[in-house]
Amino acid sequence: MRVVIISDFASVNGGAAKVAIESARGLAEAGVEIVFACAIGPVSERLDHPRIQVEMFSGEEIWKVGSKFAAARQGIWNAPAHAFLSALLSRQPVGTLVHLHQWTKAFSPAAIAAAGESGLPVAITMHDYFSFCPVGGYFDFRAGTPCTREPMSVSCIASHCDRASYVHKLVRVARQWRSDEAMRGLKAPLFVHVSDFARRFAEPFLPKTARHVVVENMMEAQKRLPADVASNRHALFLGRFTQEKGVLQLAEATRAAGMPLRLVGDGEVEIKAEISRLNPQASFAGWVSSSAVTEELRAARCLVAPSLWYETGPLTVMEAMAQGVPAVLARSMGAAERVADGLTGFVVPASDLAALTSSLVALSDDAVARRLGRAAHETYWSHPLTLERHVGRLLDAFRGAKAVAA
Repeated sequence: MRVVIISDFASVNGGAAKVAIESARGLAEAGVEIVFACAIGPVSERLDHPRIQVEMFSGEEIWKVGSKFAAARQGIWNAPAHAFLSALLSRQPVGTLVHLHQWTKAFSPAAIAAAGESGLPVAITMHDYFSFCPVGGYFDFRAGTPCTREPMSVSCIASHCDRASYVHKLVRVARQWRSDEAMRGLKAPLFVHVSDFARRFAEPFLPKTARHVVVENMMEAQKRLPADVASNRHALFLGRFTQEKGVLQLAEATRAAGMPLRLVGDGEVEIKAEISRLNPQASFAGWVSSSAVTEELRAARCLVAPSLWYETGPLTVMEAMAQGVPAVLARSMGAAERVADGLTGFVVPASDLAALTSSLVALSDDAVARRLGRAAHETYWSHPLTLERHVGRLLDAFRGAKAVAA
């Protein structure tokens, strides 16, 4: 089998790039010939493998292109990227599968069009909702709530829901129009969802001719004894500090519960300042290495993921469970499927400050924290999210896609 993986980034700078790179590595180790088409370096050492051929398009991240006009034009349709990918795909043997992970940062919807025009079977992993939503998260950043509009309807286009200006939203609408047009050129595409929740939510908005599978992302973890969470005191947040991640509600809840808060990651300056205002005792660690993340988790009493948007994952919840750390998370996210409320963690309604605070208060009890942490550890390791498991399910999905295309 031969697979062309399309990813804006060639190194890990977020979840989508990490999954693209690790999938490439795992598939190569399973005997699959991989062509990794990317636009933004550097190239990860994980792509150094005899069965991985890296093809680099000399692109830039869209909003670093120069003038705003040039950036907008490239974001809507990157003509050189289309030419690059079209030429690359034309050289692939019959039966090659094209797997798109991320294209909004450099390749643009031209990547979808090139894949469709190649006549090769196409798979798309849904790390977010850019396949149908102009802003990618199906979230109204002005209202601070999930969107309720039909994507690309008159109501959607007229709504000033973007994180930035309305002009920025209109650029994204134009990009979505080109993306939708390219999607219509795909014959029976395969959409790979990272959770059952994400599939149920996204499927109604995707092409009716599509096929859908759920393949959970992989996770690197070494089995150890569960962390002694009863000896730890602070709640931990891992990731980007953004409005839709619910970090402001988290700052309020931890302060109300009297539980210290530590945030690992970074984000918008304004959001970070507001976190400090709402909870002056919150501490910030910045981004840390993957090995340091494990130690951050083991030093926490609980992980909190109070996302306001319909998050497809995230993996941080599984990472916490693997270390025996209970999670408190919003019900409206994919990872909630893996947490048994009151048994391995707490699942609360999104935006419910009282429920979030109550869960943190409950975890202040050493016996509760210890019981939930140990149960989370046992639950995770009964079905760990290994790379081998991910690759096996991905290959089954690819074989099905190729059979339909034949």
